[in-house]
Amino acid sequence: KIANQIAEKSFLELLNHIKAGKSEKELSAYFDYLMAQNGSDGVSFDTILLTGAHTSMPHGVPDERKISNGDFVLFDFGATYQGYHSDMTRTVCVGHASDEMIESYNLVLEAQLAGIKALNAGVKCSDVYKSAYDVLNKKDMAKYFRHGLGHGVGLEIHEGFNASPRSKDTYEVGNVTSIEPGIYIPDKYGIRIEDVCYISPRGRENLSNVTKKLIVL
Repeated sequence: KIANQIAEKSFLELLNHIKAGKSEKELSAYFDYLMAQNGSDGVSFDTILLTGAHTSMPHGVPDERKISNGDFVLFDFGATYQGYHSDMTRTVCVGHASDEMIESYNLVLEAQLAGIKALNAGVKCSDVYKSAYDVLNKKDMAKYFRHGLGHGVGLEIHEGFNASPRSKDTYEVGNVTSIEPGIYIPDKYGIRIEDVCYISPRGRENLSNVTKKLIVL
C-alpha cells in the first residue's frame, strides 16, 4: 500500500508538468525523481511514459518525442518500498480529446471495471481475462488487446500467476494482482488502465485510488 501511495502522489504531482512541447524522456526522468523524493526506494521497472502514436506500443521506451495538443499520454509506473512493488497505468489527454478517443477510453475503462468485478478467490484467471476481453470484443476492439490482463505483484513486479486466455491459475486469498486491459491501434494511439487489487477473505480490495475518469490537461 505504501509503495502504491508513493507512486500515486508522484503521478498527481507530475500531471502539473504535462504540457505540449515536453519530451517523453524529460518527463519520465522527472517522474522517477518525484518518486524518489516521495520516499520510493527505487522504481519497480523502467518507467514508461509515451505520447501520441508512440502509445500504440504496449511496452515502448521513452524517447525525444514531444507531446502535442490532442495526444494521449500513457504512464506505466511503479515505486518500491521496503522490498514491495507497486504497478499502475493511467492514460490522459493533452489539450483536447476527439469523440473517438473518448469512446475508446471509456471502452477500456469498462473492460477494466468488468475484470475487477469478476476478480475473487476461487475464480479462474482465464475467466477474469474473458470478462474484460468480452467488453472489448463487443465493439470489435479485442483485436487490439495484445497482452494478458494481469499478473501477481509483491516482492517481485511479476509474481506467479497471470490472467491470460490459456492460464491454468486460480486466484486465492492473499493474492495481489494487476488488472490492466489495453488497446493499441497501430500508428494511431494506445490506451491502458491498470490498478492493483488485493484479494482478502472479505473479497477484493482495489489498492489504487487515482481517478480513472479521462483527465484532459
